Amino acid sequence: MSANPPPAAAPSALPSRDAEAASREISASHRLMHVTERELQRILLDIHDGPVQHMYAALSQLDLLRRALEAGGHAEPEVADRMGRIRQLLESGLNEVRSFIGAFRPPEFEARDLVTLVEGLAMQHEAHTDTRIDLVVDAPLPEVPLPVKIALYRVLQEGLSNAYRHGGADRVAVRMRRVVRTGGPRLRVSVSDNGHGFDPGTVRPEKHFGVDGMRDRVEMIGGRFRLRSSPSRGTTIAVEVPL
Repeated sequence: MSANPPPAAAPSALPSRDAEAASREISASHRLMHVTERELQRILLDIHDGPVQHMYAALSQLDLLRRALEAGGHAEPEVADRMGRIRQLLESGLNEVRSFIGAFRPPEFEARDLVTLVEGLAMQHEAHTDTRIDLVVDAPLPEVPLPVKIALYRVLQEGLSNAYRHGGADRVAVRMRRVVRTGGPRLRVSVSDNGHGFDPGTVRPEKHFGVDGMRDRVEMIGGRFRLRSSPSRGTTIAVEVPL
């Protein structure tokens, strides 16, 4: 006795549901990416309106105290030296916070296309670090959704920062191009530097924070993140996101 064959439509039902679930997950990640960026800007504004202003006020009060001591003839050398060190620490911390705020301020994500955003980021990085950025864009690139622009911009920002701060690189190549993969076209972005490089297998877990953040951003928009590095041979980051 032979069993009845299964309905022909049954095998395709599960993949369809999987595709719909994946699509919903990526859509939710897009919304989360946008919300996360708005939250970042709110935090930066709070830092500017709170701790930054307090540090300015502390510097003013320190100057008033110094002048009062000098006027009263109580400005001993040791006191003056300690006050100078306090002022130097405050100014250093203030400059670092202002630099951080400037780096993460919103670069008009809604109004500018991805290539324009990346060009601005490259020029900013060159001006602040004396690093040469070779930007190659295989045109034309398609327009990408806002969450994808935000994610790629932040990944590039972190990649350039790591190349300079950790790799000691003075030259970085950034390439953007459209590639065709199984399943559809994708946007590929790579960052390659001439820095010290490292062995990814020997880096302590706490040192992976920046890399993990980049990977998480890419995966949230349905993309793939790869890192290749070795001592004395620089580092390359490659990202592919679906179009």
